[in-house]
Amino acid sequence: MNILFVICSLSIRHGGPTQACLDTAECLQKRGHSVEIYTTEDLQNDDLPFISKLQNKGISIHIFPITLRYFFLTRYHYFSLPLARFLSKNISKFDLVYIYSLYRFPPTISCFYSRKYKIPYIMNPHGSLDPYLYKKNRVIKSLYEKAIEFKNLNHAAAIHYTSREERDLVSPLNIKARNFIIPHGINLAHYVNHPCPYQLFPELREKKVLLFLGRINFKKGLDLLIPAFAKMVKEIPTLVLVLAGPDNEEYGTKVKEWIKEYGLEEKTIFTGMLLEEKKRAILSLADLFVLPSYTENFGIAVAEAMAMEKAVVISDKVNIWQEVKDAGAGLVVSCNVDEIAEACIKILQDPNLAKEMGKRGRKLVENRYSIEATTQVLEEEFIKTLDSHINNNPR
Repeated sequence: MNILFVICSLSIRHGGPTQACLDTAECLQKRGHSVEIYTTEDLQNDDLPFISKLQNKGISIHIFPITLRYFFLTRYHYFSLPLARFLSKNISKFDLVYIYSLYRFPPTISCFYSRKYKIPYIMNPHGSLDPYLYKKNRVIKSLYEKAIEFKNLNHAAAIHYTSREERDLVSPLNIKARNFIIPHGINLAHYVNHPCPYQLFPELREKKVLLFLGRINFKKGLDLLIPAFAKMVKEIPTLVLVLAGPDNEEYGTKVKEWIKEYGLEEKTIFTGMLLEEKKRAILSLADLFVLPSYTENFGIAVAEAMAMEKAVVISDKVNIWQEVKDAGAGLVVSCNVDEIAEACIKILQDPNLAKEMGKRGRKLVENRYSIEATTQVLEEEFIKTLDSHINNNPR
């Protein structure tokens, strides 16, 4: 198949969608498909090696300039006329279009030209329709939905959800398109313990490490984690909190205010965005991974931590919470400060429990979340989608 991926940005600072796109494209290419990626210039220097790596493996990546920074009252609309022109001339050569995200120009224009040239397209909302995010900027979103987005969704060949919970939360919208559920996959070869992690993080020697790995963002529950961490430190004086991730929206200013309010400046470390070796090192050092998000359509960082045999504490708004609970890979809590603190303390004070949970988590990832397994199932859905399109649109 000739497959087109459309994604607003390939910057690794945007977390899950970028990593999913890169890994899936590479795996599909290995399986014999031709894959191209259309994206915008929302990139930084440390993104370029990842893009070059894929290009060297035969994946064509087209990067288009953003011609209007603010559109439809939003900053991150990624409006690009060159992308629109290129799509109009080239989209007809593809068998199928796979589109990441909603409420942005690249997915919108891709849906338009897919319909115009009768190319089947699959949309991956990446949690955009979760009630917690769906309610934000409701007036603007409502206008966009009525004018554009519901048509895009209802005319899609399929909608790809990454968890059953994500699909169930969206069901009140009554989207007409067929849907399927396939979790994100991760490349297990990247998740082995770092041989010398303390060389990269010497300040963590003789410390217990509570790790938050992800974007410093309003939806991640950091307003809950900081007061919960204050309670943990009273029970475990050697505990430090490592906040590892990019601060794209300057939300870190608020987080630092909370840290100061609770007197935790000496107990908290901001690392910024960590890549490859440093990311592997910090995961190797972690005694426990925590993610108390208010919404998370999947939670790739959770799978990454489990792949490194780390016990996890996650909220019941992380949509793979049931799988984690059933596997015994960690503890699931509500978005409540006391519950977060109690769950973390329980695991941190019982190394044997943490080790056993870590082993179960690794097994869960091997069985359900390897990139090879998830891409194989996605390929089957692509074939099913294309066959259905051909049968319904005979030439």
